[in-house]
Amino acid sequence: QNDLPEQLSLNLEDNEDNQLAWLKTRGSLDPQEDVFFYWTGSIYLLQDAEPTGETFTEFPGPILEFEGFNVARFTPQDDGVRMVSREVAVYKSYSGQILDCWSNTVLGLESPSAVPVVHVWNDPVSHTLYGADYDRLGDEIVFRTEIQLNYPSPLPVDDYPQYSASNTYQSVELFNWYVDLADLQNPEIESAPVSFSWSRQGQLLPWMQAGQDGGKLVYHTRGRKLPGGFADLPDDLQEFVLENGPENQTAPDQDWGQNMTSWRVFKKLYDSGAYSPDCN
Repeated sequence: QNDLPEQLSLNLEDNEDNQLAWLKTRGSLDPQEDVFFYWTGSIYLLQDAEPTGETFTEFPGPILEFEGFNVARFTPQDDGVRMVSREVAVYKSYSGQILDCWSNTVLGLESPSAVPVVHVWNDPVSHTLYGADYDRLGDEIVFRTEIQLNYPSPLPVDDYPQYSASNTYQSVELFNWYVDLADLQNPEIESAPVSFSWSRQGQLLPWMQAGQDGGKLVYHTRGRKLPGGFADLPDDLQEFVLENGPENQTAPDQDWGQNMTSWRVFKKLYDSGAYSPDCN
């Protein structure tokens, strides 16, 4: 007797089928389920060579380690699926310690210093899912999400000269999401097992206090969906969240407010006087 479930006949070229498969990949068909994605990786410094200056051939190793998670819920709507989520990430030393203070000497600034680290507490991070582009690699589907952002920076240079790289916020984020086709076709699976890669190029972070001295950050990370949710996170990350933001154990229960970014969080801290530019 064949006990295998009857397979779905998803056609990923069909918009509705594609959206269903993408929802099973990025989230869950159960709107009450909290879906956790965890990532870990490194941050590199990319500095522009002077067009007529001396050449250099070295590319330094990572300047920071980076680890975090997103927790989201997914609610079907008439025109797609609404994702509401929170995001936490920490900057770590090469030895894996979560940092409170960091030396920006590696940035090559005229007046380097030790600066307080502002970790990532983005709440909310929300948008509407439709479908996603994909490739088929044998029995595996690779969904692709490619995000290029250019918009007025929350930190204009004239108002935040020490913390702003530009009046324009710029970044590009590139994701690959890997999922087995058999899991997408299995009607008994509401949230498929997924691994993913995430690369990002963006401006130096406001808390690095580099002003307009140039340079870009390149993030290279990889991760997976956590079937056990918050309990599957590394112990030190769990402890950090429980001590500093325990609400991040679950996804938001409502869709509210403007999406937060590291730039907007920094602006809020600075404008309220809660940010100190010096390490204590």
